[in-house]
Amino acid sequence: MKSLIITVLVSLMAFSAFAGIAPYSERVGVVCTEIVEGSVEAMVLEALSKEFTLSWIDMYTTGGDAFLEAYSPLLSSILPMSSMVIGRSDGNGVAVYSQNSDMTLYITIKEGRISALQKR
Repeated sequence: MKSLIITVLVSLMAFSAFAGIAPYSERVGVVCTEIVEGSVEAMVLEALSKEFTLSWIDMYTTGGDAFLEAYSPLLSSILPMSSMVIGRSDGNGVAVYSQNSDMTLYITIKEGRISALQKR
């Protein structure tokens, strides 16, 4: 009986030690498992799930002709994305992986808007 109690206690301690560990992906780093409304992750997921239009640029990016010229070909070919896995924001941006297209992007965020993209 004593060994059963010890086994149960050790199992509970081991489980609780691993309960706080977030899932990790080689493509996006620490996976964001809870999307908080108004967060960078929520904005990026919303943006990437929409069709690419000029109003998309106004709504989600820092805008400007340079952004439009640099990223329009890529964005028009990949948006809308689906089946996405998003990493936690690292303070500068967030990595996103689309399981459908097998593409990983790093989205740089400045002042709450997309300022740059990097295809990985």
